[in-house]
Amino acid sequence: MSISKIAKALNVSKSSVSLVINGKAKQSRISEEMEKKILDYVKEIGFKPNSIAQSLATGKTNTIGLIVENIGDSFFGPIALKIESSLREKGYHVLYSSTNGVDKLGEGIINSMMERRIAALIIAPTMDMNKAIKKLIHSQIPLVIFDRRAQEISTAYVGTNNYEASAVAVKHLFAQGYKNIGMITSDSSQSQMLERKQAYINEVNQQNLKPLLLEIPYRLNVPEREELIGQFINENDLDAIYFSTNYLCISGYKVLSRYDIVHQFGIVSFDDHEVFELVKPTVTCVRQPIIEIAERIVESVLKQINGESDWLRDDIIPSVLVVRNSTQGPNK
Repeated sequence: MSISKIAKALNVSKSSVSLVINGKAKQSRISEEMEKKILDYVKEIGFKPNSIAQSLATGKTNTIGLIVENIGDSFFGPIALKIESSLREKGYHVLYSSTNGVDKLGEGIINSMMERRIAALIIAPTMDMNKAIKKLIHSQIPLVIFDRRAQEISTAYVGTNNYEASAVAVKHLFAQGYKNIGMITSDSSQSQMLERKQAYINEVNQQNLKPLLLEIPYRLNVPEREELIGQFINENDLDAIYFSTNYLCISGYKVLSRYDIVHQFGIVSFDDHEVFELVKPTVTCVRQPIIEIAERIVESVLKQINGESDWLRDDIIPSVLVVRNSTQGPNK
């Protein structure tokens, strides 16, 4: 049924029906009695307005954009699924896109989503998306940044305590008797990676030891990455390794297993992975609270859509150390 047929059935104007359906009854001074009459009839016949027509009338859609580095990632994938299911319950659709860590691609995706009249945006930004994000903020589209911060931009942020959680992981290795602890990380300048690295450096310095760092270029393919890891292990007298991400830990574990020396090292990964419970030894990790992060993101974005500006704040959910067999101590 069309709006004109609804208007004819109720003996009211088409404009009144359109305004009520699009939530503009009060500002258009339509009486509560008229509004109720139209809404009751619309509900009775099961009318659903065309989404394109509705977006033209209201200036927005019920679509929320979600931009991440890689939607297939073991961290971003589960977060995206939880965000989507939670927003679906509230009547919103989620439009996904991946940046692959490329700034220009990320900026293009933001511009494209803005053209689609999205209701809000949720972004795990690339290293330099500031220009596009500032444009978003200027347009007053509700925005939540998560996982890593947008440099020098103040907006709603949801993430974990990267520095503190990393410090706990390194302290655990020292407490287990490891002394020569190396760190394998990426050369990324994203905030979460810098915080994890700085925590490692500070904890090692507190033991009056020298930090042993390998920073792997982000764009390297897997064989090149594994070659660098092998060189790092061979050139340094290590008894434990802290990996800043699970994908780096998986590469490192493969290298150690290839040379049948995995049991000679303490291993901790920032971020869990299902494979870590399947290998021997099982891998100790810093586990991020994925479900809680997703729930806080949804809460923040919905509050902003509803006009609650006090939700433009930092929301930090602590990670936990999950101790498994890879950190039982030297020679265990």
